[in-house]
Amino acid sequence: MPDVPFLIVLRGYDIAEVDALISRADAALGSADPATRAAVARELLGPGLRIRLRGYDRLQVDKRLAALADQLSTR
Repeated sequence: MPDVPFLIVLRGYDIAEVDALISRADAALGSADPATRAAVARELLGPGLRIRLRGYDRLQVDKRLAALADQLSTR
């Protein structure tokens, strides 16, 4: 589950995919391994998430993923 609640819209990103991606990012933020952090940061920048009926708001998710990628790159 994301730490920031996203709006659910008519056509948005697949909820399960977003939740799993954010979970991986949260785990990478706690990792001391720079390779893991870099790999997840790259994944966040081009996730290729599916669009579904009743999914997470795409703009909100994109902003959150960009912020997480930035955090992973700067630590």
